[in-house]
Amino acid sequence: MRLIRIVAFACLLNLTSSLGNAQNTQQPSNQWPQAAGPNQNWTVQTQKPVPTNWSVTDDKNIRWKKTLPETGQSGIAVWDNRLFMTTMKPLSAQQASKSPKGTDIVLYCIDADNGETIWERELAGDPAALSIYAYGFSSSSSPTPITDGKHVWFCNASGQMGCWTIDGEKVWTRRWTPTLGRPFNKQFEPIKIGDTILNMEPRATDDPLRREDAWNYIKGFSATDGSEQWIAPEGLTHYNTPVLGKLPDGGHAVLSGRGAHHGVPESPPGLTLTKVDGSEAGKAVWSYEASRKGIAMVTQCWDQEYSYWLDESRTDLVVLNTKDGSVAKNISWMKDVTVTSYDPATKTFQTREGVNLDEGDASFKVFPAWFANLTVRPYLYFQCFNYKGKQGRRDVFYGPRNSIVRINVDTGKVEYLELPFETPEVADQKAGGGQTFYPSMELNSRGIDVAADRRSGRTGWWWCFNGNTIAVNQYLYFTFMCGRVQVIDGKADKFDQNALVSMNDLGEFGKTWSVNTPSFSNGRIYHRTMKELICIEAE
Repeated sequence: MRLIRIVAFACLLNLTSSLGNAQNTQQPSNQWPQAAGPNQNWTVQTQKPVPTNWSVTDDKNIRWKKTLPETGQSGIAVWDNRLFMTTMKPLSAQQASKSPKGTDIVLYCIDADNGETIWERELAGDPAALSIYAYGFSSSSSPTPITDGKHVWFCNASGQMGCWTIDGEKVWTRRWTPTLGRPFNKQFEPIKIGDTILNMEPRATDDPLRREDAWNYIKGFSATDGSEQWIAPEGLTHYNTPVLGKLPDGGHAVLSGRGAHHGVPESPPGLTLTKVDGSEAGKAVWSYEASRKGIAMVTQCWDQEYSYWLDESRTDLVVLNTKDGSVAKNISWMKDVTVTSYDPATKTFQTREGVNLDEGDASFKVFPAWFANLTVRPYLYFQCFNYKGKQGRRDVFYGPRNSIVRINVDTGKVEYLELPFETPEVADQKAGGGQTFYPSMELNSRGIDVAADRRSGRTGWWWCFNGNTIAVNQYLYFTFMCGRVQVIDGKADKFDQNALVSMNDLGEFGKTWSVNTPSFSNGRIYHRTMKELICIEAE
């Protein structure tokens, strides 16, 4: 339900095109029923006040906070006055010192008005599918719950999903064996379309079509009893987030990707648009094969006109025709671009046009950050990873530094905006490539280090899975692993300092950790960290 054009939002943004992947009649903004929100495109329109400026550190525009006993990564589903989310099952300090890994999660139903727990349940995972508790690349608790106001569906990425009534009575559960032997990076978000729940799983061990190096597939299950309805024939990598939308000629589909690090087996690298309802559910509309080794580790955005191949191994954005998967255009993000940089010494911005990023002695690469991307037609946005390293004897710079990119897919204009992302001096550990690690970020609310991977102590500008970006009206919310949330005005005529609305915090820098996606409902932003669930409300 993502694709029919929305005139209201187009007018709001002074755009000639509609909000990508949305529908003509917006769903009520007082619900956020699953990961991608009421319109399944990570965006929502509302007449309610929209919180854009807050601070947990200064207790500014915070309605309430709830201490969480353990870390977790799921998004927050909202229906009326109830919130649904998950955490990992709490570890003792002794358990964490041995190995902060596990598979079991805790399911929560929480009062949206005051943060009080209404009920909680547990959902076990496959003991073989261990995940690090505070792992910067997902965990057993990563999938966001789904609710329709009567029932709620929870998923444990380590191999079990189920349905409960909104009052906590179990309706059904089912288990599966997830892929093993690779890093625990499972970014699929369960999706409900009609009476079908979509999940990402390998074929069953007794399935004659199962491969020795098991592929992952999208499967459709009955929301009523959990029975399997269909399985898509094309594989997908579990490192990407498929997105639901409506096809130009009717019916719904999801766009999923193949290709990633660590030798994922699904091939060929590229995209598949798969029907998910009607008599042809589970059948591909089209598949796009990347012309070279491809990396599909992003949120797979699309709309009724275009689908996007956003690939860190390329120097351009590939824009496909949604109708048939053919290439409509290629837009270079290296040549003839506009760059607005920030000087922290003078606290001033400078804009340069006609810049070629590949000019200079050192090698320069643009690396679209994982899952920090969003489409709002005619724009596609993504965060850039930062890094300085070497390839042989040659310096390599990934950047531009601390930047968000906006590409106008109609005109081909590419704009880089550097954020004033200043980090206070706190106890840290330096590493190669100028990276800084903040060990206190990895402590849960009980003071226990549950990370076991120092990469979980970085700011979020390099090699992590930040939470998905969302848009509320014209405001885009980019969340970083260190608990900073940048709000950008999507209707800015120029993507420069005038597009910056605020830099907010979810807690004290160096002691806050979040890889979660925020949710919006009824004038409030719901967000979370390793330590707390947070309700943000404008004055």
